[in-house]
Amino acid sequence: MRIFFWFMVLLTWTTGMVKSQGYMDPNIESDSCTSCEHKYTVRGARKGIFTSPGFPEDYPERTTCCYFFHAKEDGRVRIEFDYFDLEASDNECRYDYIEISSINSHGYKEKPKALYCGKTTPPVYISTHSKLDVVFHSDVTTNAKGFLGHYEFLDKNWHPFPPSTIGCGPGYLTGPGGSIISPRHPEPYPSEAGCTWVIQVEQHQRILLNLLSMDITNSVTCTDTNLMMIFDGFVTPDKDPLRYCGQLEQEADDRREYLSQGDRVVIRFISGLTNPGRNSGFELVWTAVTLEKSGDCQGFECSRVGTKRCDRSLGQELCNDQHFCIDKSLKCNEVPNCGVSDDSDENKCLSYIMRYVGIVGGCLILIVIIIIVVFCFYKRRCNRDRVKYSVPNEQSLTHSMTHSFMSTQSSSVPVRSLEHSPRSSCVMYTTSFTDCGINDHVTTPNHNGKSNSGLNSFSHSNSLQLPEPNKDTEVGDDQAATLDDIKETSASYKGHKKRPSYHMMRELCYEDGNIVLAEI
Repeated sequence: MRIFFWFMVLLTWTTGMVKSQGYMDPNIESDSCTSCEHKYTVRGARKGIFTSPGFPEDYPERTTCCYFFHAKEDGRVRIEFDYFDLEASDNECRYDYIEISSINSHGYKEKPKALYCGKTTPPVYISTHSKLDVVFHSDVTTNAKGFLGHYEFLDKNWHPFPPSTIGCGPGYLTGPGGSIISPRHPEPYPSEAGCTWVIQVEQHQRILLNLLSMDITNSVTCTDTNLMMIFDGFVTPDKDPLRYCGQLEQEADDRREYLSQGDRVVIRFISGLTNPGRNSGFELVWTAVTLEKSGDCQGFECSRVGTKRCDRSLGQELCNDQHFCIDKSLKCNEVPNCGVSDDSDENKCLSYIMRYVGIVGGCLILIVIIIIVVFCFYKRRCNRDRVKYSVPNEQSLTHSMTHSFMSTQSSSVPVRSLEHSPRSSCVMYTTSFTDCGINDHVTTPNHNGKSNSGLNSFSHSNSLQLPEPNKDTEVGDDQAATLDDIKETSASYKGHKKRPSYHMMRELCYEDGNIVLAEI
């Protein structure tokens, strides 16, 4: 039992060492690499060098040497050759050569990027997965110095650009989706800006980019400044990015939307020394999508089939009847995560329903307010027309009494104008609730210096009564005739007598042009 126990411990330790050194591709002929095999893992040095056998001396004949590089699961391997000298050959490199390949998550070697031989230095290479394999082979003929290269294990947020300037926002983005905008958007972007965004999703996912707005330059010619670039995967010198400049209306429909080949995208935006056009930059939405058959989606299944968009990265045979599957949290977030021409994730959402209800409700409320205002205006006008009497103020009282008094007189009654009237006069103003008579004690001197009983009172109801002249007062023939005419004219007017509580009278006395009000 003790022997079995130690055997299991040894087997476990050996398995761990093998995993730490990297995974051996079953398609690689390990027997051919037994004479020269090198393994480099991220648990060792983050950077290092690797060389051909015997470097800087000539490499031996009939040699096959393998170099395995294993980074973190979400990392990459970058290799670059500082010196390269192999046997010259034709374009097919049939003699001495090196072969560079990435190993996918299933442990299979991908198609080699290319074969390199002669004195042409290979370009910088970054693996598409976390594992990389370099195989060196020599035949039995001419030998050479070989090569010297260095490697680097890259983190998931690595990019070759300098740090971003102020206003770019977070540079490393993960999760189900989000948005990216240029600095100060929608205001004009600043000069000499440089922004880098790295989008990383799960290994089985892809990244869907949707351009919502773009106003970078006033020209469709993309120069070295004032443009936006999209790198699919890690940035390498040999990889040509998608370049965007100008206006969104000038872009074709297939360029407003992009589906990545892998689980990583790098977006770079740079501006020049000036922004003469006062352009606002861009805004895009990114979404982590999974290609699933209809009914297999565990999140939200977009309505449009991704046949035309996924064949660039997965092949047409894998895209038939494939739908975009996005996270459930992206539904009804007012962002087109399913694509530019697919709004299925925003249909039948509560926000849209509430928006329509709000519009209809607002219109109804506005109509009700208008009806209420019109009704109140009409009612106020009707109430104003029903008013029959309003108490006059002191300023208009004299005019109203004079006008009423003048209107009740016959044209045959001589009435003296105000400017020829005595300096002091009294007028009694009564309502229709009182007897309208001339006080006996009120007299008005005439032109001859004698006093007459004048028409010194009148009724609001146009009833007028004249007292008999004082017997002790001498009256002329003309004045007597005048009084007789007035009596005849006013004979039809009658006053109304009420109880004293209903009497409402005012006496207006004019003294030297001043009005004196007296309540009686």
